[in-house]
Amino acid sequence: MNVKEYISSGVIESYVMGMATDAERKEFEAICASYPEVAEARNSFELALEEQLLSDVVQAPVHLKQAIEEKIATQATTIAPSDMEEEEAPVRRMGAWKWLAAAAIILLIGTAFWAISVNNKYQQLQAVNKDLQNQLQQSTARLDTMNQDAELLKNPDIKMAAMQGTSNPKMYATIYWDTTSKDVYLMLNNLPKPASDKQYQLWALLNGQPIDLGMIEAKQERLLYRMKNVQNAQAFAITLEPKGGSPAPTSTPIVLSKL
Repeated sequence: MNVKEYISSGVIESYVMGMATDAERKEFEAICASYPEVAEARNSFELALEEQLLSDVVQAPVHLKQAIEEKIATQATTIAPSDMEEEEAPVRRMGAWKWLAAAAIILLIGTAFWAISVNNKYQQLQAVNKDLQNQLQQSTARLDTMNQDAELLKNPDIKMAAMQGTSNPKMYATIYWDTTSKDVYLMLNNLPKPASDKQYQLWALLNGQPIDLGMIEAKQERLLYRMKNVQNAQAFAITLEPKGGSPAPTSTPIVLSKL
């Protein structure tokens, strides 16, 4: 068996994404046991996909954690009694009603401080809660988008092609081409971030002629990226071009596939 051709056939992506039939799955697992190269390629794809999914997860900012801790922490206010000067004059006894008035004033002041403190904490916690709700909405929207992409892959008209690295086998991407609508979708599996003045560009190859399918952002924010439509293609390639793209490839392909 030609291991390289088998790896680039797309069977690994189909197995990991749960699109393989029972027979295909059993055959693939048997081949993994016999060919370590296939097992390693499967592990690399699973790791890249896992890292991508984890990278879409939104992390709570540090300042939110600090804000919550500050709002919950008990603020103890200690009122130190003022020193009383002893007087040589006879001590005057305070009437009962004066003691009640003083106690009422102290209670009123304490209640005011408590009300202000509780209101401040409430307002601050409201702001924290709003930030968390916004983050939850963003995460939910991204999850919905990824679910839509996963449903798209179940379309029987979708043809999949693995794009293997031409110089580094650990660099690869996957093309999904709808043979009916001619729409092209790209999954970034493992492509290193290019220099700030460079950008990846996707091409379709037909009779040796490149057809521009659009620029690629190095940061994967969703499972699939929809590229330009192409009516016919014999292969796909990704090259590293000056930022903004080129009308024709200026470098050799980074990854390449055949349909």
